[in-house]
Amino acid sequence: MRFSHVLAGGLAAIVLSACGAPADEAAPATGDAAEELAAPTVPPPSDAEEDIRHFLLQEYPDATSISYDFAWSDLNGDGEDEAIVYLGGPYFCGTGGCNLLVLTPAGQMWRKVGDISVSRTPVSVLETSTNGWRDLTVAVSGGGGPSGTMILKFDGESYPSNASTAPEAPSGAKGEELLPEMLNFRTVEPMAMPPEE
Repeated sequence: MRFSHVLAGGLAAIVLSACGAPADEAAPATGDAAEELAAPTVPPPSDAEEDIRHFLLQEYPDATSISYDFAWSDLNGDGEDEAIVYLGGPYFCGTGGCNLLVLTPAGQMWRKVGDISVSRTPVSVLETSTNGWRDLTVAVSGGGGPSGTMILKFDGESYPSNASTAPEAPSGAKGEELLPEMLNFRTVEPMAMPPEE
């Protein structure tokens, strides 16, 4: 019995001694460096993202769940970013791809200037413009249509409604990728309405 007490005490001493920091280890970070280390990896939604979520819920009340990813870019040069929103899930996607929205600020809400079906990622914004709005490119494939990278040009009111019928992007078109091929979907679900009596 005495041996088990000695063994337990020895094990406790070994375990506790492992808890101390080695003498040559740097002191823990303090101040700004500590705050940077403690920063969350996924920030909470911004007010602008909350506005997008509300827009999606109002625009698609029949969707059981709305998966989306988005990027910001000032497409019309007015100093305010447009939201480029890629929608996922069975409500928005088919064999040819999913819907891509281009939303522009309209007072306290958003206005659609693009509701583009059968789109795939990546989505890029080009250096070229048409009718004062930057040209976009999207990938298309599947659904029995053509495959490739298509260019979406603003017609004065909106971007085309079907990516597969848009012209193929010129080779060597320069731009910036807004939404990569692999997306980080967020999900918003409409609130269930109480049953009518």
